Amino acid sequence: MAADAQAPFGAEVDDDGSVIAEIERRGVLRCGVSYNPGFAANDKAGRPIGFMVDLCRALGAAVLGRAEAVDIRRLSKPQEFAALAAGDVDVSFAQTSWTLTRDAGNPVDFGPPVFHDEQAIAVWRRPDGRSPLEVGEATICTPVGSTAFAGLDAYLARGDRPGWTLRPLPTWPDALQAFIGRECNALSTDRALLVTALRGLEGNRDGLLIAAPPVPSRETIAPVASNRDRRWLSAIRWTMFALFLAEDAGVTGENAGFLRITGNSEVQRLLSGLPDDARKIGLRPDWAYQAIVQVGNYGEIFERNVGSRSPFGLERGANRPWTQGGLLFAPVFQ
Repeated sequence: MAADAQAPFGAEVDDDGSVIAEIERRGVLRCGVSYNPGFAANDKAGRPIGFMVDLCRALGAAVLGRAEAVDIRRLSKPQEFAALAAGDVDVSFAQTSWTLTRDAGNPVDFGPPVFHDEQAIAVWRRPDGRSPLEVGEATICTPVGSTAFAGLDAYLARGDRPGWTLRPLPTWPDALQAFIGRECNALSTDRALLVTALRGLEGNRDGLLIAAPPVPSRETIAPVASNRDRRWLSAIRWTMFALFLAEDAGVTGENAGFLRITGNSEVQRLLSGLPDDARKIGLRPDWAYQAIVQVGNYGEIFERNVGSRSPFGLERGANRPWTQGGLLFAPVFQ
């Protein structure tokens, strides 16, 4: 989208080693991601694209005034918290679920949930068309340390499914490859991850099926940052909230310039950026405007990467504004 970007703005924060001061000196925002289709991947030219990549770019526009001033770094799950602690990335959009154990056990803070999902199980149908889950012949691959593994492990420990075997593997790519290679006939993780990763395999002669697990789950995917700088977390938090509110209020990359003048009072506060308050957390005066104009609102980001305008066609579900029955909610901008 066309952007009226300005030169990077020197935020009025003390040059005391704050994360934003470091980002401004460097001139680049470093974001960690997990490479999964639709969420983070390289296009044919080698440029990172995807839902989580665009959230990083929106943050880059808010902090530096340029959505392209980002360094996308691929992380595996075991690397994520260590990379944040070491300062190798400023923020992680690696599709990590917010849990009490992760929050309490690591020197990190979670931002607002940016994607709401649920666990699912993909299976290869048997020759008779039945699911191995139904007949008690399921070997379920899943990444160890994931919420999918923890939930299934606790469920199977009850002994209700004697024919189900859980096979933990080190990482999600390992589990995915084991399933594709038929080392296991079932695979469990977040539903959106299964749908995007296995696109093109559904409808083949073996019959791929994606079903709900027996135990309901919720996966609240949120950005993660080191807990050493509260202002940086505030900058992440309010940039995500700006994308939520923009969609709810009908502000898009196309009309933001017009609504900056003609919108209602909250829209005008959003697009003006409340500069006096923005400076206190290190954001540019026009931070929200630049994020929306250069990258789009939450709905635009969702639809072009994983939704109706993408090859994956994920339904919005809980990832809709609260006024439309979803879970995306922004505090009042004032």
